[in-house]
Amino acid sequence: YNPADFYIKTLVESPEFTAGCYDNVSQNNFTELKEAAVQYETIRRNLREEVLHTINDTNNKFPNSNDMLVDKSSNIGVLKELYHLSWRNLKIIMRNPALNHIRLLQHVFVAVMCGAAFFQLELDKDDEMIGVLFLMVVLTSLFGLFNNIQVIPTELPLFAREYRSGAYYILTWFFSKVFTEIPASAVLPLIFNTICFFTVFEVTNAVKFGYIWIICYLTVQASTAVAFFASVLGWTPLNALALSPAFYAPSFIFSGQFILIENVREYMEIFQILSFLRYGHEGAIIVFFGHYGGDTYAQNGNATIATLTMDEDALWNKDLPALVGITGMYYILALILLYTRTHFRI
Repeated sequence: YNPADFYIKTLVESPEFTAGCYDNVSQNNFTELKEAAVQYETIRRNLREEVLHTINDTNNKFPNSNDMLVDKSSNIGVLKELYHLSWRNLKIIMRNPALNHIRLLQHVFVAVMCGAAFFQLELDKDDEMIGVLFLMVVLTSLFGLFNNIQVIPTELPLFAREYRSGAYYILTWFFSKVFTEIPASAVLPLIFNTICFFTVFEVTNAVKFGYIWIICYLTVQASTAVAFFASVLGWTPLNALALSPAFYAPSFIFSGQFILIENVREYMEIFQILSFLRYGHEGAIIVFFGHYGGDTYAQNGNATIATLTMDEDALWNKDLPALVGITGMYYILALILLYTRTHFRI
């Protein structure tokens, strides 16, 4: 029964029968209207009490929604959850071949452009060589950042629905996203570095190339971790995309390409310490101009490292461990933030 229908039929005024319509609105009609309003209010109040009673019963049975989650998830185990979620993520990636082709063409096009611009640099072009190494580190990290900045926000509605129904743990869902991005973050930088390295430098030293690829790969992992943290912080695709420059710009500014490490002001050292591009750039320069994989390639390799106030031993003592540490730090922060926002609706 809808009381609104009774109101409309009673109070409607037809232009052709104005006098008759006013006659219909009599004292009896108003009495019926008041009775309908009381009846409607009674129905609404009873319905509200039934809904509140149902909610209270549900809360008494399940005082914490996490209890349902633990009971369901523990039936199959965390590893099996991780396997099924990772396999589902891989299927999602494979069902979108156009995006994969675009990413591949993106890496190939930029690598060919860099190779053509700096084709076969001469041995005495130390500054240009440093610039190319910087571009290799920066561009691969940028690809990792923007290719992953919207991975989490686009799937948050599905994640929220499945998680609240007790389908899996937050931990397994989060790391399934991390693990499925590892193949792409390894293969695509390898293609980019192969084209760029062997077209720019007159060198066929596979050891140096392998070191530089590992450094670029770890830098991509760090930028991917930053993308995950920014995406959870932004929570929506547009907000995550808007936040990404705020995390990337400090790392870019304090990468060592524009300001020497020893010239950074004390109150800005925290940004230098957290700059993953600094460690990637420094590691690439040390490998290329140092003795890793053989003699130095450039004519003044050791002098170049000394001029940039770098230490050849810093590759294993500082650069590689720092890249791994920054990656882990941002992944942990993203996981904690995801848990907090999911449970407390922040």
